[in-house]
Amino acid sequence: MSTLLTEEVAAEAGALTERIFEQVLASMEIATVWLGHRLGLYDALVESATSAEVAARTGVIERYVREWLEQQAIAGLVAVDDASAPPDQRRFGLSRAQRLALADAESPFYAGALALLGGGCGAALPQVLDAWRHGTGLSFGAYGDDVRDGQGLFNKADFEQRLVQEWLPAVPDVDALLRRTGARALDLGCGVGWSSIALARGYAGLTVDGVDLDEASVMDARANALVAGVGDRARFEVVASDADHGGGRYDVALFLESLHDMAHPVPALRAVRRALRPGGRVFVMDEGAADEFAPDGSPVERLLGAASVLHCLPVGLAEADSAGTGALFRPSTLREYAAAAGYSAVRDAPIQHDFMRFYVLEA
Repeated sequence: MSTLLTEEVAAEAGALTERIFEQVLASMEIATVWLGHRLGLYDALVESATSAEVAARTGVIERYVREWLEQQAIAGLVAVDDASAPPDQRRFGLSRAQRLALADAESPFYAGALALLGGGCGAALPQVLDAWRHGTGLSFGAYGDDVRDGQGLFNKADFEQRLVQEWLPAVPDVDALLRRTGARALDLGCGVGWSSIALARGYAGLTVDGVDLDEASVMDARANALVAGVGDRARFEVVASDADHGGGRYDVALFLESLHDMAHPVPALRAVRRALRPGGRVFVMDEGAADEFAPDGSPVERLLGAASVLHCLPVGLAEADSAGTGALFRPSTLREYAAAAGYSAVRDAPIQHDFMRFYVLEA
């Protein structure tokens, strides 16, 4: 085989190298966003400030703050009033758009969650490598605070602003069940509890039981529910999703971006079917993977593939006899699981989302 490069191959290799350079740049810049989030630097920029003022507000030494502020301005992530001013006199701040993306956790544009998720997966890479080498898994808790907090924040705005207001009303049979007097809902893989809290707030007569296998998440969920004033109707326990949840107790069960992470999705769906009252429904929100595998996928498909390699599949394989679903959770897989668990029908819910798909399962 000839070792000479054709112009076409050289151009293709060069383009791939350039792409990797851009991705390394993006990875390094997202690490600086992680720093800014964890150190409260963005919060300190709610008002225009010099590096010394930000240092005083955060307790970070001025020299570090100055370097970070200049880097953030170079990257276009924060604004600077007068770039030509002496370094100690430059004033930095956030535009309205930058504030929504970087400093407002209630905003639907908030990107801090992505920085936390990226940072958590990066910190866990040695453990992920070990799991891959030995054919084992890695528990959700092993990824630490960054992934737990990031996952909670990733969906928080949607749960608070869209779950009850838009998504559930788009499926009238589910919405009607939640409005029943004495209605009960089961939130499986509830994480830090924002979905359960939103349900309790949005449906005045509803009691929500949130279950999750991660103890730290459940502890956070309990605290969050108390702060939100719904601790009496949003209750949380450390329970496996495929455990016995009782018979005929719930009107609606919800898997909100959780089913693909579960080691035993079919037993979980089967246990939930038994826990439903007659006419009950299962509402599923999960990853918006493409219908079929194909190379050169969309940005969403690429994100899901990378997340699966680094997090979702290791988490899924942390338990024995795992289904090993991963984040590339295609509609055909969901339907296969539902059929195996004995559901009579699976409907696509008429809800549009950039990253998620929605389904209703009938027992």
